[in-house]
Amino acid sequence: MLPFLLRTKVFALSLFLYLSSTSVAFGESCGCSSLVIPVHVDVLIPKDPADPFGGLKSNASSLRRLDETYSVFGVFCQPNIVSPKSADIIQLLVHGFSYTNQYWSPATEEFRNYSYTGFTCNRGLSSLAIDLVGVGLSTRPVNASDVQYATTAAAVSQLARHLKTTSILPGVHPFKKVIGIGHSAGSIVLNFGAIVEGAQSPFDGLILTGELIVEPGTPIPVPLTAARDDTPLRWGNLDPDYVTTSSRSTFYSPDPTSFSSRMFIFDNFTKDVGSLATALQVGATSLMTHYTGPVAKVVGSKDQLFCAGTGRCVDVAALTAAERVLWPEAQSFDVMVAQGSGHDLNLDFFAEGPFNTLVHLVEQFTGV
Repeated sequence: MLPFLLRTKVFALSLFLYLSSTSVAFGESCGCSSLVIPVHVDVLIPKDPADPFGGLKSNASSLRRLDETYSVFGVFCQPNIVSPKSADIIQLLVHGFSYTNQYWSPATEEFRNYSYTGFTCNRGLSSLAIDLVGVGLSTRPVNASDVQYATTAAAVSQLARHLKTTSILPGVHPFKKVIGIGHSAGSIVLNFGAIVEGAQSPFDGLILTGELIVEPGTPIPVPLTAARDDTPLRWGNLDPDYVTTSSRSTFYSPDPTSFSSRMFIFDNFTKDVGSLATALQVGATSLMTHYTGPVAKVVGSKDQLFCAGTGRCVDVAALTAAERVLWPEAQSFDVMVAQGSGHDLNLDFFAEGPFNTLVHLVEQFTGV
């Protein structure tokens, strides 16, 4: 048994609307609503937030209990005309480090072609894109050390259970299948939950983008700075262990012609924070999981964190074999390399390719 057990439950079956009205997005084909869901998280986390494995290899004396209720913000999008084949399926979308739910649909009309939620809604699939605990409009604990992968994985797994048992809006029935789609640190959140829960995971499939195995101690080339020093007017009162990026360049391809300079500016303008703990606990991706559902990883060939200049992603068969070792009980396992894409697959000119891949995987995993 793992050295700590996630003990989570929904604090209340009620779900509160963050906004009382339902807005129509992406033309007339899709309706979206902003929601806030209260989630009770009861987990054991490492006393030392720099623990590279996030407590997964710790003994009891080095752990502490975190028992809190958090409000998780999300944007739910559903086709206005729902196909019977896909009515019971929802994608739970989990953003990466220093991003928010906007990664899945940049909140400006100019960037509508970069909206995965719009793309997938137009193809008949519903989604819930959330802000992780500590980020965006979700609860931000006073102490950044409370925001660790154990915390966020517990919250996300419980949200998946909530989607299967509760009507999140009038007229929206509980969903039978929940596919978790993560990006970067969001993929690590889903990976972490799969390690802890194994066959008991509430997810019917996992799609992990912008994430490959990271050995403990491996530096990730993302420059970080205390958020309160970066933008004092916005984050001046935050714990110094809430950090943000001082540059976004490593999130894009080294080829500047592969993305819009306006998107890069928008990305910098809308960046958020993450906890230092989640920047340090990436060694959890090197641990084995007993998850039994289907799994796929999608990474860009120009991803500067994992692929570009490393040769790691050239031989896809070898990469798949290396990554699959840690998912021995997965129903299926694939690694796909999106040619030309950077780390932020959603935000460059090649986005439609990964979008089509993700939709195909969701349909494959759910039998649509």
